[in-house]
Amino acid sequence: MKKILIVIFITLLIVELAYTLEISSTNFIVDLPTFLNGGGLANSSNYNTNINVIGGLFAYLQWLSSYNFIFLPGQPHLITVVMPSPPQQPVKVLSDLMATTEVFGQVIPEKTWQRDNDPYFYWQTRIEIPDFLIGCSVSLDNLPDETVDTTFSYYQILEDSIPSGKHIFYVLPSTTLKGWDWFSLLQFEIWVDTDMPQVNQLKPSPGEFTSNNLIPVSCFVYDKDSGLDIASTALSIDGRTVFYNYNSATHTLSYTPEAPFRDGKNTILLKVYDMVGNYVVKGWDFIVDTQPPSGSVLINAGDDLTHSAYVNLHIQAEDAVSGVKSIFISNDGIFDTELANPYSFAPVIYHWLVSSPNTDGLKTVYIKFQDAAGNISATFSDQINLKLLTPDTYIIWGPSGITEKTEAEFRYEASKPGCSFSYKLHNLG
Repeated sequence: MKKILIVIFITLLIVELAYTLEISSTNFIVDLPTFLNGGGLANSSNYNTNINVIGGLFAYLQWLSSYNFIFLPGQPHLITVVMPSPPQQPVKVLSDLMATTEVFGQVIPEKTWQRDNDPYFYWQTRIEIPDFLIGCSVSLDNLPDETVDTTFSYYQILEDSIPSGKHIFYVLPSTTLKGWDWFSLLQFEIWVDTDMPQVNQLKPSPGEFTSNNLIPVSCFVYDKDSGLDIASTALSIDGRTVFYNYNSATHTLSYTPEAPFRDGKNTILLKVYDMVGNYVVKGWDFIVDTQPPSGSVLINAGDDLTHSAYVNLHIQAEDAVSGVKSIFISNDGIFDTELANPYSFAPVIYHWLVSSPNTDGLKTVYIKFQDAAGNISATFSDQINLKLLTPDTYIIWGPSGITEKTEAEFRYEASKPGCSFSYKLHNLG
């Protein structure tokens, strides 16, 4: 360490001296040689004492007043002070900022994902005289203001108050010597993850009916902070653990079945962990139905003869797994356009117009059923003889649904040419 030699010549009358020096060392030596003209101290004497460092300042303390020396009048006296060079950088008031989960709890490493969102922060005071430290201002994610928040060397964050993400905790000290010491500002980067992973875009959808017993299973899984712990994540179907694939680019977890799913309800259970132990459990069901509905149809409840081309279709149908959803009705049994125009399932379809309604003869109606899983049944049919006694009237065009118009146009025709028509609308015609 470099040292500085200070030589001071003093010529005084009778002086009792309490000398003041500015130093930054922890101790110094004063050498008082024999006076040139005699008198005073006969021999050189060394005096040692300790001087406290005031953090960061090149300010110097007074030499202790108990060290007083008598000098003869009119005599030059040599005082030599040997001390180290002052440091090139000031010493910080505070140091060693750290965080723990609780008082005397587990140490929280800086810049490491963890789950504690209300830690204790601790720091060390470097100055040896505590009275010089007034207190500290603390803040999270913003530089602290110049308001004392604590007079202690620790601070606890409010319970569960730090949101998930990366944050910086700051501590700024204030001293009696220089006010707010921004050179001694400390900071600690704390990474908090208290959020459980996200799981959505479930496939098959919860409650979905499907006729595909090899349907793939997939979902979107993501954790925005610490990331997913894929090694700990588990997927089971119907109580059996299965092996899945995970695409980190699309955040997609997927499973392709090796054997067909059973008909009926199948239950998926997924438990997803992140890297700090937060987890979410997601469970949902889907229904596999590979069997089509069964049923029957009767025209006019099983009558053999009708005098009107408009008939009622009495329907029975059942599906053990997903239930009957739709009915397709055809007069020719081909079911080309009819599959695009399903009827909602009902036990009776009223006023169905048979084929060639102006011609007497045997009429056939064909029906298929579709269940909620999409399975379409075989074709069921029934027949009835049409014997027209009077012409039938058919409304072939008219408004449907709800309208704001106060006028309506209807078009109609008869089963035989040359007919006259009359009409009534809510007893107004």
